[in-house]
Amino acid sequence: MADIEIEIDGNIVNAKAGEMLITVTDREGISVPRFCYHKKLSIAANCRMCLVDVEGAPKPQPACSTPIADGMKIHTQNEKAKASQKAVMEFLLINHPLDCPICDQGGECELQDVAMDYGSDVSRFTEGKRIVADSDIGALIQTDMTRCIHCTRCVRFGAEVAGIMEMGGTGRGEDMKIEPFLTEGIQ
Repeated sequence: MADIEIEIDGNIVNAKAGEMLITVTDREGISVPRFCYHKKLSIAANCRMCLVDVEGAPKPQPACSTPIADGMKIHTQNEKAKASQKAVMEFLLINHPLDCPICDQGGECELQDVAMDYGSDVSRFTEGKRIVADSDIGALIQTDMTRCIHCTRCVRFGAEVAGIMEMGGTGRGEDMKIEPFLTEGIQ
């Protein structure tokens, strides 16, 4: 693949045609928030936290699944990108318990870190938070499904790294659950 030039936040950057935008921003040290993306896993593009403004695109694009092309102009920090990222964060926090001080992951949590930059201390939503029963995924995996944001990293890790094709997402939206396809759990 040939080298091409793109513009990110007003800076000219050289990259390879077809590279995913998030790969280029990471290499250039440009911070783009994300939850579902991991460089060693397949692209899911389901959290939408990495939305950026691409000039000429009708709406913000996920940096993790947007291949770059010569001459692209990308804004990761303009008002459109920031508003999109804040909206996604607000939706992720609708059902997430806001009890960080007593959570086992308090202080070591990606969601907490990103929420500090992109979240708000006030929600427009007044509905009660959902409570999800923990799935018995197996003796080796501990879950707290009420805290799950459906990034599917665990599913993709199981399938792509561990070779375990026994777990996945069932349902949609608020009803989605990460669970084993069979009732015995993962061995």
